[in-house]
Amino acid sequence: MQDSARRESASPFQYPEPVALAELKCELSWSASRAKEFERCRREYWYARYASWGWWKENPPAERWKIAVHNRLTSLPAFAGDCVHRAVARWFERRRNGTTMSAEETFEETVALFREGWRQSVGWNPADRPKRGPTHLMEHHYAMELSKERTDALRELLAACVRNFLEAPQIAPARDAHPDHWRALEELDSYKFLGTKVYAMPDFAFMDGEMLHIWDWKTGKPRESDMFQLLTYGLYACERWSQDPESITVHAAYLATGEVKSKPVTLEALSSAQDLVSESLREMMDLHYDPDVDPVVPEHWTAMPEAAKCGTCRFRGMCDASAAN
Repeated sequence: MQDSARRESASPFQYPEPVALAELKCELSWSASRAKEFERCRREYWYARYASWGWWKENPPAERWKIAVHNRLTSLPAFAGDCVHRAVARWFERRRNGTTMSAEETFEETVALFREGWRQSVGWNPADRPKRGPTHLMEHHYAMELSKERTDALRELLAACVRNFLEAPQIAPARDAHPDHWRALEELDSYKFLGTKVYAMPDFAFMDGEMLHIWDWKTGKPRESDMFQLLTYGLYACERWSQDPESITVHAAYLATGEVKSKPVTLEALSSAQDLVSESLREMMDLHYDPDVDPVVPEHWTAMPEAAKCGTCRFRGMCDASAAN
């Protein structure tokens, strides 16, 4: 599941209301998920960050609008993970307000979020604006077969994630942290690095004495990139909260199994992570352009087709190089 991709990386047109659309500029920014997208396929990154820019100016809607619609697509596994994240955040919010949510209530909240998104996706209208909010699943967009076995497995996954979040002893330190000591809860923030906005969105963070604990909920299987993502949150904590690097511990909680991988942050590990961020960001800088002013250079955005990757790409229906075609 693409846990990190479910949030800020899904769309380049995230603007606070009421900003005039004419004032928007296509500015470069970095996050762990955007870096992963850039590394995975330059064509996918171009579709996501540049090709749809200015869709709101098209009258009548045309190619950019169509690309923007595809950019808002999300996969069923990613959407299921998002529902878990939002239900867990609701659990914490209730705790902050002095109330509690039982396992049954938390699961019902997760299922309600899932059903609402499913209804939105089934009722999606091609004439709808490609804005953030309503769910539009790739599986529905591409008329993919959804067997009962698959939907039953997703329901079981949702139940396991909620159960393990509330019962796994390894996650108890996060559940038991007093609200007065919380530092972050699903809040998108950023800081400047190399003159560029770097986004971070820790799922949960709290102080225990002088130690900062940063948690990330994962609903999929462990991946090598998980710890790097958490280390970028460590960089964020140092920049935004002036946290001492060696007073940070990061935790990847795999809710499907209840497994938690924890790692005390070292100055060396954080320095290595920063070097990787710098390298990734500089590569993006070399190709960045303003689509309102500059012409596209096609050779910068060649496709990198692989059947396994193209088969899950939201742009595969419009990419002539898709290995899934």
